[in-house]
Amino acid sequence: MSCDATSDEHIFDRNLLQLIDLRDSTVEYRCDISPAHPGPDLELRPLKLSDFHRGYLDVLSQLTVVGDVSQEKFESQFRAMKSSPGTYYITVIEDTKKDRIIGTATLLVERKFIHSAALRGRIEDVVVLDEYRGRDLGKLLVHAMTELGRKLGCYKMSLDCKEKVKSFYAQFGYVAEGNYFMSLRYNE
Repeated sequence: MSCDATSDEHIFDRNLLQLIDLRDSTVEYRCDISPAHPGPDLELRPLKLSDFHRGYLDVLSQLTVVGDVSQEKFESQFRAMKSSPGTYYITVIEDTKKDRIIGTATLLVERKFIHSAALRGRIEDVVVLDEYRGRDLGKLLVHAMTELGRKLGCYKMSLDCKEKVKSFYAQFGYVAEGNYFMSLRYNE
């Protein structure tokens, strides 16, 4: 499928990323980067169907176990996510010179009945390849997803993180709300 016209379809409208304006932010960057200009030969954009071949799953594998995901399974999952518009905002950074995905973050938007049928955002799967760390790209991804959530009208944003990185997320306005996170995992 990667040779046909649909292989470059995005998981969400790439124009939404143009809504993100970080100029009035208090978050400081070491480098002069923005969503429009993440660095030389780098592009911040929505996940594409063809990113299977650009190493998207390799990037995720630096975060957690990905498992056995064939191209067919990837394409099926991509289409299922895309068929729920307004829910999955999987964003990547591509090294366009190397034709390789080097970072990613996901904004997952949940529709609620509470808060006058509001939207709630959740940031997931934030990771940058080892050799690209130290360039504030993870910071840019989290900041962009946080601001996108705001622009989409989310009443609340949340994420899960380890104690040692709470201060990283605090710079975007996230605050710890206790240690009440619980999970149940199947088949591990």
